[in-house]
Amino acid sequence: MKLISFRISGKFASFRDPSVTSNQTVYYIPSKSAVVGILVAMIGVKRSDTLGEIYGEEYLEFFKNTKIGIQYESIPNKVVFYTNHRSLKEPKTKPFKTEVLENPQYTIYVITDEGNSKKLVNALKKNEFKFSPYLGHAYCPATISDFEEIDAKEIASNGEKTKCVVLDESETYNPDFEFKHEMITEGSVIIERHIHHYFDDKKFDGRVLKHWIPTENSEFEIKRDSKRGLSSFYKIGEYVVCIY
Repeated sequence: MKLISFRISGKFASFRDPSVTSNQTVYYIPSKSAVVGILVAMIGVKRSDTLGEIYGEEYLEFFKNTKIGIQYESIPNKVVFYTNHRSLKEPKTKPFKTEVLENPQYTIYVITDEGNSKKLVNALKKNEFKFSPYLGHAYCPATISDFEEIDAKEIASNGEKTKCVVLDESETYNPDFEFKHEMITEGSVIIERHIHHYFDDKKFDGRVLKHWIPTENSEFEIKRDSKRGLSSFYKIGEYVVCIY
């Protein structure tokens, strides 16, 4: 199996938590939907051309045939600032908290169908994209570097080491799912809950699932991992990558 790999970085990232409306809280990593948005921007697939339709057929077909993995390679540091917003109900301004992630850097792994893989590889080789990639918001432009095509093999994850984000399929998807890990290096693991979109019996669906995120230079060993339905692991060198 060939995995497409590239590094994406920037001065700031703003992947908003959609459950928070009054203040702008941001995630440390992009959701799968956000990563797919970056990929389709690179090759020029529009989300939708129809008024009222959120996702067009071409976009959904790309999503259906694409899986991604993420390695978070930066120090987790959020910058908080406040902006004044004027309410339409009251003739006064109120301060609202806004967050951005400072100096984010990720390695993105991609598996997709042959046609879109060729388009993506061509765009990454030339570093020429139909739409400029950004990290969650237009004021957070992204830099793309270190493109590779990597030979990888699907593998069982128990006893393997990883530096990458691991999708936890428990809670709202599979209550019997079990995932246990042990840190190998000094460092930390962040837990974030994202809406994970996927196709189930040809229906576009979503669940809020935990994502285990090793921070910069952190790695852990997977001690126990249940049978997976939404994700799988691929061996790259001495580490495995969770692809979902």
